[in-house]
Amino acid sequence: MERKVIKIKHITGTYTIEVADGKLNEMKSQLDKCLNDEQGAIVVKGENGDQFVYPSDLLKNSFIAVVDREEVKEA
Repeated sequence: MERKVIKIKHITGTYTIEVADGKLNEMKSQLDKCLNDEQGAIVVKGENGDQFVYPSDLLKNSFIAVVDREEVKEA
């Protein structure tokens, strides 16, 4: 499985969007739509029902990278 996250570096901070397994292409499509003014924002639902909104203006003024998800190592 692809274990990826989207890291958004903006002047206000660094944001991480967890990409569900098998949803990477869908997230890339949503990013493209936001960057091309076809979609106003990306909305991501958290584990406990929280919603996180990433407006297209934030995305347009950010450095965006798709990177491997860091695995938590147990000591």
